[in-house]
Amino acid sequence: MKPIKVTRKPRKCQKCGKTTVVKILYGEPTEEAWELPEQGKLVLGGCCITEKSPQWACSNCKTEYFKQKNSTILSTIFRIFIDN
Repeated sequence: MKPIKVTRKPRKCQKCGKTTVVKILYGEPTEEAWELPEQGKLVLGGCCITEKSPQWACSNCKTEYFKQKNSTILSTIFRIFIDN
């Protein structure tokens, strides 16, 4: 599933409605970081990160969220306005 595009970290998950949206940690986790996903405080994202990697995920349902830059949002709105 593609990450949901947002402008900031959601307060609650758009899919399950829970307030369990947490940061995604990329790279080699520390020993302490290995415990955080079990506590619902972090999601491990793997070792590779790209420009399109999501920043947050719901620790309950694993829905991912990508922070879309404001300039991208404005260009999308502008395109919609021009097309209509």
